[in-house]
Amino acid sequence: MKEECDQLRTKTLDQTNKEIMMDIKRSNDEIRELRESLDSLKRSHDDLQKAHSDMKRSNEVLQNNHTEMTKEVKRLKSVQNDTVPWNVRVFLQYWVNSILTYCKVVYAGIPKILFVATHKDKVPLENVETRREELYSGIEELFKDHEGKHHLVLRPLIFVNAKDKADPEIEVLKKTITELTFDHPCWGERMPNACVPLELEIAELVAEGKQIMSLVEVKELNDISEVSVLSPEQLTDFLHYQHSLGKIVYFDTPQLRDNVIISPLLMVEVMRSFITDVEFWPKEDKTRKTFKKMSENGMIQKLDLYQIWEQEEFCQILPFKEYIFDMLIHLDIVSEQRRYDTKTGSRLPIEHFFVPCMLTQRNDTDFLTQECTPERTLSLAFVFKGTIIPPALPNRLICACLSMWTLKQYRGRKLMFSGFVGLSVDKEHDIVVCVEGNKILLYLIHKRSKGLIVPEIATSVRECLHLTLERISEFYQSTVHEKVRSQLPFHTEYSCSRFICYFPEERLALKTDECVCKHGDDVTLNWKVWNQEQKQKQCDPDCTGLSEDALSQFPNNIELLRLSVNCETRMIHDLALHLELEETEWRDMVENYPRNTQMVKFLTLIVLRENNGIRFGDLAKGLTEMKSTMHTLCMMRRRKQVMSNIPDDILDSIPTDEILDNISPQIGKMVFQLGTELGLSMADLENIDKCNCDLTAQSKAVLFTWRRDTLVRPTIRVLEQALVNSRKGARCLEEVVKNVDPKTLRAVETVTDRIKDNEDRIIHNIQTSQILDHMMTHLVISADDRLDVEHYPRHDDQNKALLDIVIKRREPAYSVFVDGLRNYGYEDIANDLKCVTHDISPSPTLVSAENEGFSVWNVPLYKVRLQKNYLKVITDIQHESIVDHLISREVVSVDDGKKIESGKTPQEKNRNLMDMLLRKNEQGFNEFLKALRKDSIYADLAEQIEKTEVTSTDMATLHKCLK
Repeated sequence: MKEECDQLRTKTLDQTNKEIMMDIKRSNDEIRELRESLDSLKRSHDDLQKAHSDMKRSNEVLQNNHTEMTKEVKRLKSVQNDTVPWNVRVFLQYWVNSILTYCKVVYAGIPKILFVATHKDKVPLENVETRREELYSGIEELFKDHEGKHHLVLRPLIFVNAKDKADPEIEVLKKTITELTFDHPCWGERMPNACVPLELEIAELVAEGKQIMSLVEVKELNDISEVSVLSPEQLTDFLHYQHSLGKIVYFDTPQLRDNVIISPLLMVEVMRSFITDVEFWPKEDKTRKTFKKMSENGMIQKLDLYQIWEQEEFCQILPFKEYIFDMLIHLDIVSEQRRYDTKTGSRLPIEHFFVPCMLTQRNDTDFLTQECTPERTLSLAFVFKGTIIPPALPNRLICACLSMWTLKQYRGRKLMFSGFVGLSVDKEHDIVVCVEGNKILLYLIHKRSKGLIVPEIATSVRECLHLTLERISEFYQSTVHEKVRSQLPFHTEYSCSRFICYFPEERLALKTDECVCKHGDDVTLNWKVWNQEQKQKQCDPDCTGLSEDALSQFPNNIELLRLSVNCETRMIHDLALHLELEETEWRDMVENYPRNTQMVKFLTLIVLRENNGIRFGDLAKGLTEMKSTMHTLCMMRRRKQVMSNIPDDILDSIPTDEILDNISPQIGKMVFQLGTELGLSMADLENIDKCNCDLTAQSKAVLFTWRRDTLVRPTIRVLEQALVNSRKGARCLEEVVKNVDPKTLRAVETVTDRIKDNEDRIIHNIQTSQILDHMMTHLVISADDRLDVEHYPRHDDQNKALLDIVIKRREPAYSVFVDGLRNYGYEDIANDLKCVTHDISPSPTLVSAENEGFSVWNVPLYKVRLQKNYLKVITDIQHESIVDHLISREVVSVDDGKKIESGKTPQEKNRNLMDMLLRKNEQGFNEFLKALRKDSIYADLAEQIEKTEVTSTDMATLHKCLK
C-alpha cells in the first residue's frame, strides 16, 4: 500500500494544467445543468401537483354541478307533473291567508272563498275535462291540512274562457255566486231605505269618473240630500256596510278614515304600480330602474313609489298619494320597516318599505347547506299557533332586520329572497331569518365555530327579534280583533345541533327536566347561549369551557385583545414563556411600549399566534398547566354590557364626518385597541401608525377606515360597543351625539346612498368645470376646494374628489350639486339623485347662522360678494385690460398674468383670475371694481358686485368651506 502511495506521489500527470482546468469547467457545467434540470423537475412537480389540485377541485365542482343538475332535472320533472306549480301555490296560499287574516269570522265558515280556473281557451278541447280535474285535485291537495279549508268552495269545478261571453260556464259561475249569496246568514235581512239616496248620489259620481272622496265631501253630500239625511252614527254604519259589500273601500283607522275610495277599481290601478314581469316594465329609464331595484331586493322608498305615480296613467292616484300609500301598508301590499326601541318599546321612524309581491325568487343558493352547519350554527324558531302566519308578520320582521343589520352577499348574490333573508351582525356572526310553514326560523352562524358565538350577541339578536315580532303581532291583532289578546300568537322553541328536534322555551327555562334530544344533544346548552344574563361576569358552575371544535381554532385579534384585558401582566408574561416565547422578545416589547402595558400584553399574544401558531387549545393547556382556570378563555367570547343613554334611532345610524371628527381627539392612547375592536386588520393599524404622527390623526384614520367597510353596517351602536370593550367608555360618544338630530343622520345616509348608487355614472360621465362654477357661485365650495379637485389630471379622479366634498358637506352642497347637474345637461342623473333633503340640518354652524351677527364669522364681506358673482364674472368679462390694471396696481404679478393667460378658453382664463382674486385682500377687490368701471360695459357689473346682499347664512356657508 505504501509503495502504491509513493508511486502516486511521484507519478507524472498525463494531462496538462490546461486540460485539467477544462475538465473542471466541464464538470462545473455539468453540475450546473444537473441543478437546472433538478430545479426544472421540481417546478414540473409543483405544476403537476397544482394541476392535480385544480383537477381535483374541477372534479368536485363537476360533481356538485352534476348533483345540482340532477336536482334541477327532478324539480323540472316534478313541475311538469305538478298540476299546481310551486309559484302558483305560494300565491294561492298567500291570498287565502290574507283573506282569512283580515275578514273577521262572525259566522262559521264565512267568508267563502270560491276558486275559478281560467284560460280554458289555452287547453285543447279534448283535454279540458282532464285539466279541470288536475287543477282542482291540486288545489284540494294544497289545502288538505289548512286550518281554513272549511272556508274554501271547490265544487262545482268551474273552468272558464274569459274571452268568450257565451261560455256556458260563465252562467255556472254567476249561479254559484248567487247561491253562495243566498246561503249567507245575513241574506234576507231588511236594508234601511234611508241609505239609498246617498248610495245613488255616490254611484252617479263614480259614473262621472270620480274615484276618491274625502270624508268631509261624503258628509257634505249627505247633508244636502233632499230625501233623507243620515246621522253621524248612521253614516259610519253606511260606510262600513258599503265596504262589506265591496262597493266602496273604507277603513275606520286613524290613518285611513279621512278618505273613501268610492270606485274600488282604483285599487286595480294602484296594483299596477307593482309589475313583477320585466316584459311589462315601462321603457322610461328612471321608472324602469325603480322596478329593477324592487325586483332585486323588494325594497322601496316613498319617493320611488311617488315617482312611479307621476306617470300619466296614475294621475288619479297622485293627489291622494299619502292616503294610497297608507292604504297599501294597511293591506300588506307594502310592509313597513317597523322597528322598536329596545328600552321603551316605542316605534322608531321608518325609512324603507318592503314590497313582498316584487320579490318572488325563492332561495336557490346553497348557503343553508354550506354555511349553516351543525359545527358553526345555533337555531331557534318562533312557532305560531295554527297553520296560518299572517303575511304581515314575516314581511315586517324582514324589514326590521334589514334596518338593523347589513344584507349579506354570498358568492356575489344578495341573500334576499321571498321569505328568506341573510344578514351580517359583525365580521364573525351572520344570521338567517326564514319562514317555513308556521315557523319563523332564526339561525346564528359563527365564521369558525358555534363554540365561539358571543352569548351577548345571541341574546341581543333573540331579544330584538322577539320584541319586534311581539309589537308587530299586537298591531296585527288590533287590526283584526276588537281587543288585543294578552297572549302572544307565537312561542319560542330551541333546536338541537341538527336543526331537527325543537324544545319549547317553557320546558328549558324550568331547568328541572333534562332536555336531551334523540340525537343525544343537550339543548339546554344552546338555550343558555340564547339567554345569557347581560350582567353575568363569571361562567355558570356547570360550564365545561370551550367546545372541542372551538379549541381547535385560531383566536382572532379581538379575542386576543379581550384575553389581554382580562389577564394581569404577570400572567400573560408567564403564559407566553410557557408557550415558548423568548424572554428577550418580551423585553423588546416592554421597551417598545414602556408606558402601555396593555399593548405589550396584546402584542405578545399576537406574536404567539403568528410565530408559534397557538390555538385556543394551546392557551387552555398552558393555563391548566399553570394551575390557572381555563374559564379565562370563556371570557374571550364575552363582551361588556353597554348601559347606553343614546336613543336607538341614533344608535342605528351611521356616524357623519362631523361626529367622527369630534370624537377623534377624545380617544387618546386607546386608538390601537379601538381599531382592533372595530375589526381593522393588523396591517391597517400598522399602516395608520406609520403614516400619522399624532394620536388624533391616528384616531381619525381608524374611524374613517372602519366606516368605509361595507361588510358590516358601521353604526354608532357598533362604535359605542367598541369604545366600551376597549375600556375607553361611551361617555365621550354620548356627549358628541347628544344634540344630533336623528332625521339629519337618516337624511345624510339617504344622500350618501343615492350618490353611491349613481357613483359610476357620475365619475365616468360628467365634466366638472361648469358644475364647479355653479357651486362656487352658491358658496358651497371655496377656491381652495376647486384647486383640490382640479389638480388631478384625470376627470375620473376629479369627479371622485368632488363627490367626497359633497358627501362631507351635505346640505346645502348636495342640493346645489344636484341643481348644477340638472342645469348643465345631466338631468337623468340629477333626477336619480333627487331626494327629500329638508330634514337634513346642514350643520350646527349653519343652524346658528340665522340668529348670529356677521362678526361671528371670520369671512370678509368682499369675498362673499365676489364669489356670489363668480359665474357672472367668468362668463361676461374680457380679462385683458382688467389684468393689465391689476398688474399696474401690483395686485397681481407679471407671472400671475402669465398663469391667467395659460387658460385654453376665455372662461378658463377668467376662472384663473377669479381664483387669484378670491385669495387677495380687500385692496385687490377694490382695484378689481375700479378696473371694471374703467369700461362702461362693465360698470353695471361692478355696481351689482358691490351691492350684492350678504346674509349670515351666506357667511356661515362659506365659512364652513374655509375651515
